[in-house]
Amino acid sequence: MRVFFPLIALLTWTACSNDAPATTPLPADVQEPQAPVARPPRVASPTIDLYSLEGTGLKFHGVYDAPSGNLHYYMRFFERGNVALVAGQQEPNDPVDLKSYLTQDAKSGTNSVHNVPVTRRNDSLFFTTMATRGAIHYAGVVDGDSLRFNKRSDVTGKQAVVVYGFIPD
Repeated sequence: MRVFFPLIALLTWTACSNDAPATTPLPADVQEPQAPVARPPRVASPTIDLYSLEGTGLKFHGVYDAPSGNLHYYMRFFERGNVALVAGQQEPNDPVDLKSYLTQDAKSGTNSVHNVPVTRRNDSLFFTTMATRGAIHYAGVVDGDSLRFNKRSDVTGKQAVVVYGFIPD
């Protein structure tokens, strides 16, 4: 212990003294580092990782519908891990069936169609659609032949629980 304290004192005095060696100039062949080169922004990958929805209880041979009068909110889930959605007025004898827009590779942003990846955590499903003024977030569960989603809008700040019933093809 008697040797320990003098050793600590010597090390502290050496480390804290102002007798630091002068800086040496760089050799002629070594140059000062230059400012980092500006790189172009990273481009997002054109592919999206999807994770299978098998085993979730979802049905893939039809659509889920949340009707409100003649206004329908349709969703079709695909086993590979995405959902296509469309909303609009639909009468029984309309020449165009809104459900026909809900294909596995439907383009988002056309004809009010959204096609987005679905995230699965435990028994819950999550996805987000983008509208022109903001996002709409969905968080829900499968309940037999129906889905129950908490739907929250970043645009209005409102949220609602919406139940979608299954309609087979």
